[in-house]
Amino acid sequence: MKFTAEKNELYETITNASKACATKSALNILDGVLLTLENNTLTVTGYDLEIGIKVSMTVNGDEDGKIVADPKLLSEMTKKMQGDMIDVTLIDNKLLKVTSGKSTLSIPCRSGSDFPNIIETKKENTFEISEKLLKDMFLRVNYAVSRTKPELEAIKMEIEDNVFYTVATDANRLAAKHCTVENENMDIIIPDKAVSSLLRVLTDDEKSEEKVNISIEKNQISISKPNYVLISRLLENNFVQYKRILTAPFNRTMLINVKELALSMERCLFLQSDKLKIPATCTFEDSCMKINCKTPHGAIDDELEYKPKEGDFADFSINFNPRFMLEALQKTTTEEILVSFESSIKPIMITPPDNNGEFMFIIVPIRST
Repeated sequence: MKFTAEKNELYETITNASKACATKSALNILDGVLLTLENNTLTVTGYDLEIGIKVSMTVNGDEDGKIVADPKLLSEMTKKMQGDMIDVTLIDNKLLKVTSGKSTLSIPCRSGSDFPNIIETKKENTFEISEKLLKDMFLRVNYAVSRTKPELEAIKMEIEDNVFYTVATDANRLAAKHCTVENENMDIIIPDKAVSSLLRVLTDDEKSEEKVNISIEKNQISISKPNYVLISRLLENNFVQYKRILTAPFNRTMLINVKELALSMERCLFLQSDKLKIPATCTFEDSCMKINCKTPHGAIDDELEYKPKEGDFADFSINFNPRFMLEALQKTTTEEILVSFESSIKPIMITPPDNNGEFMFIIVPIRST
């Protein structure tokens, strides 16, 4: 193997593919990235038997080959080289020499013949969606993915009657977003690791008209764009019945300014720590919402104006995690939001002012002790 490549592009290619590398695997070879050179195309592959990522780039190829190298060593080595171009040469099938300017570094490598093949989905089961739209669909909900419950470390993707939903939950909160697409119904659960890898490479450029191809076959999904393909195993666990939660009745709804409520939540969090988590208490009087949070470090008492839209708020109070509320507010796209309640122990719903359901955030309140 021998080729010349642009330094920054090679660094990004290796870094993006390495997101799928295994950290603990019975197959030691999976902790590395597979470099495959064919003519002037270099393909870098990371794979942990559940998620695979292939990233391709154009290089000046001189001698084809296939090897496995440590992704961290190779990417960091590439990043810190002197020049803008990198020369990579395989020596005796066991040493990868990287040269740029007056610097030459070498790392050990392994044969690529033992690297397992990624089984790709059939192309006929593919539909397209805007790249920037798909990124937004994931970004609006991924903050609610569980980090402690393996069965909820995922995002649900569902199409029903041409409405595309993305949903995430950690059992204490839920985030959902939807848009309109033209495609047959589907109902799948994709691991958060795959989504996090995708978010790194999907564009959010409003002017972009690029499309992403999504292909689903049995228990596997493939999401691809030019020079990039991610293939992931789908999860088979039972996801929460989110539509039943989103359509639950509410008898109190108010309109409130997002920025003012977010700043109040930040003030509440300022007096807390990772080990000290005190709920914020919200009480209502006429058109005044009072927020109180008292911790050993101090106390916050805020008053915010709101517009009652439905129901009687007299003598109503509710406790909730201020961080959960703040993170939901940070994912809104409007200056004002509708906040709906049923009781002090039932979930809180946050929706757009026109209540069109484009995004819906649910927060489970904290019971008073």
